[in-house]
Order: sequence, then C-alpha cells, then structure tokens
Amino acid sequence: MCLHLAPHGLYGVLRRAGRPVADSTFHLPIANPEASWQVALAALRGWLEQHNEKRLPLAVSLASRWCAMLMVPWSGALLDRSSAQRFLHGQFAAVYGDGARAWRLAADDAPYGKPRLACGIDGDLLQGVQDAVAAHGRRCLSIEPIVGPAWRSIASGKPNAFALVEAGRLLLATTSGGRITALHSQSCGAAWGEELDSAWRRWTLRAPQLDAIEHVALLDLSGVPQAEVPERFVPIAVASGAHLMREAAWA
Repeated sequence: MCLHLAPHGLYGVLRRAGRPVADSTFHLPIANPEASWQVALAALRGWLEQHNEKRLPLAVSLASRWCAMLMVPWSGALLDRSSAQRFLHGQFAAVYGDGARAWRLAADDAPYGKPRLACGIDGDLLQGVQDAVAAHGRRCLSIEPIVGPAWRSIASGKPNAFALVEAGRLLLATTSGGRITALHSQSCGAAWGEELDSAWRRWTLRAPQLDAIEHVALLDLSGVPQAEVPERFVPIAVASGAHLMREAAWA
C-alpha cells in the first residue's frame, strides 16, 4: 500500500507488480489550516486504526513543505556513515540555521566525486510515522519526500527538467544521467500557473545555463488545476502522490 501524507489530505493506492490496482485509490481530507505535520500525522494514525485488517506493508511519501532539500558538494566524509551525518548537518545548518541539526538527514547515492541530493526531515515527524506504522503491526518499506517518486515516475522519458506543484509549494529541478542535479523550491499561491514562468526565470538568473532548456515536465499535485500554463511546461497526468510511489530512502 502506497500512502502520500500532505497538509490537507492523506492519499493512498494499492500497487501490485508496480502498478496501481483498479479502484483501490482513496483520499482522506484533512482539516489543517496551519498545514501542521502534527495534525496530518494524527490523521494517518486514525486511518491506520480504521484500516488495519490486512496489515499490508506501507510505502509513505511526504509533502515537500515538510522536507528540506539541498544539493550538497562532494566530500570524502560522505563515505563513512557517522562522518556523513556530521557533514550533512553542517551543510543544512549553513542554509537553514542551527535548527537543522535536529533533523534526520539522508542523501542519494551519487557517483564518486559528484554532488548529492540530500533531504532533511524533522526527527519527530519521521519517528512519528515510523511509530504509527509499527504500532499497528505494519512493515514500513520506505519513507521519503515526494520529489523522489515524482522524478522516478518520469525518469524513463529523460526530461532535462521538471516542475512539481503541490498545495502551496513549487519545486523546480534539473536532471542529467538519471539523477536530479539541481533544484529550486518556493511557496506558491492557488494561481500557480501564473508563477511558473517567473519562478523559472528567477532561477535562470542564478544559473544562466537553464535558459537552454526548452521543455519542462510538469507534475501537478496541487488539487487546483490551472486553465493555462506557460508553453515551456508540459503537463504529465498523475492521479496523486501515492500513485508515484515505488521505492524510497528512509526505512
């Protein structure tokens, strides 16, 4: 069972052999005006209590607003588990402040010498999800930020860049060699279609090489469809974050 936990909803779908099972999709709305992960976690616990008959293993993705993402430079410290954590905490603290030192951090397995994509999640949130799953006798296959499965769902098409839109959040990423190579994240409003091009142009000012990218794959998980999006962005159909789940980072 694949679950996606977002500020205003819990989404789920049963997958077999990597494919969604027909009529297995569900959406549980969450009243959460402050977008608190504590409220969303309580909703997850409630769902687990009510749907615990089959005890299927779970793969969980989390909304981007609860996941701090960073491209970190290569360091030999990444080759050792304990030194890697110290190095990652230093990198995140430099960008997000000392509060990041309490986060749980993980990085992808990039080739030797290459920058790595890293993610930081509040330790209490991550532990809360793990405890909720374990309390109901379930096995947690994975916990990861939604950007991971979003990228994997389109990687076979080898796009040079993609945009992921969620409620209140916009993430832009470039890709190469099957990996995310750079990213930009910001808040966005309900009229996010109007913000896409300006967000891309602001990012291009910091990284002029992006101007050569003509087409950007667009994944919309916002729940607020737009009448029109800039020509550069090519929409890709996706039902929900849960439909994207296949494999992940934290177990």
